[in-house]
Amino acid sequence: MDLGLHYTFNDANSVVDPEVLAIAERVTPNLSSAFGKVWDLFGQRSAPLQTEIFEVLARSYTQPELTGTDWDDAADTTDLPIDASEIDRITVGDVLLIEDEIVVVKSIDRGANTIDVYERGVGETTAAAHGTAPLLVKVIGNACIEGTVDVTAMAEDTGIFTNYCQLVEEMIDLSKADSDQARRFGQTEPVLKAEAMERVLRDLARTAVHGVSRAGTAVYPSMTRGLLQWLSLAGGVSTNVGDVFNQDALDDILQEIRLLGGMPKAIVMSVANKLIFNTFTSADIVRQDVNEKTAGRIVEGYLADGFGVIPVIVDLDMRDTEVAIVDTAKMSKGWKVNDTLRFVPETNVSSRERKETLQGKFGLAMEGIGTSHGLLVNLG
Repeated sequence: MDLGLHYTFNDANSVVDPEVLAIAERVTPNLSSAFGKVWDLFGQRSAPLQTEIFEVLARSYTQPELTGTDWDDAADTTDLPIDASEIDRITVGDVLLIEDEIVVVKSIDRGANTIDVYERGVGETTAAAHGTAPLLVKVIGNACIEGTVDVTAMAEDTGIFTNYCQLVEEMIDLSKADSDQARRFGQTEPVLKAEAMERVLRDLARTAVHGVSRAGTAVYPSMTRGLLQWLSLAGGVSTNVGDVFNQDALDDILQEIRLLGGMPKAIVMSVANKLIFNTFTSADIVRQDVNEKTAGRIVEGYLADGFGVIPVIVDLDMRDTEVAIVDTAKMSKGWKVNDTLRFVPETNVSSRERKETLQGKFGLAMEGIGTSHGLLVNLG
């Protein structure tokens, strides 16, 4: 028997001992300050979702770093090798920095994976032999000769992540027989609706953390992807810690996101990981009040290099094995057009019945996978 959650009181305990119901009335679900925080991080879309299936596009911008080999002669201007998987990132006129030397690309042989340059040691730099080891080659600009157009057309790639709307439903029975019995114990229609709403809020909050993406069919329900699954997608920034949650792991993934151009706005974790996090040295707020004879260390934010103070968010439904770093500006939730959360009277009932369903169809979206968010996994 699930006291406090049902509205049809026909079990033996309720009939024999109505006092049990009075006790159950005082048992309310735990809606602590750490409940549903991930759901809240998904900002409300300005417009409803128009279709059951929706796509999140991810632009993959050209990385400015290449790998060169065998640039071991300071006089070589032709047939300078570039890694085959990276040569499509450059075009004629690109300005390259190799250690302290700068060169400008004159032509590209994409079949042989080599480039020619106009000269070695451009401008104030000096031509140098760079050895045979893999070389870090950075694209630092583009410079072309006036009156010529020799560049190769280039286009950025677009990744597509597909997600689906999910239908949530909660039935309440307002039929005369049940409602008469319910009113004997204060279970009026507003109370039943409030409890139904609370149960749906629990469902939404947990889906926001653990939801998975699935296309709906005639026999399977459609489901929407939540935070942890979004961050686990191929191409996402993820670190397998394989150990306890520690400050070095957090610093490393923040640095990785920084180098990718991301700007995280929240660190999301479980209650247990928050207790560990409170011991980190980059505490933003430490409370100690001698006059009140209280002392403690409560960290409300993390002072991260390049980002300032990042707020720490605790959600009861986060697992102890993961910590998420997110850019809340790129997280959104929305209801499907003409299908927002609402109470709908059920029509397929007899004249002696009155039932309503709290229902709505929603979807969760995250942009910037691979640049703006990160996930620490296998903690502990």
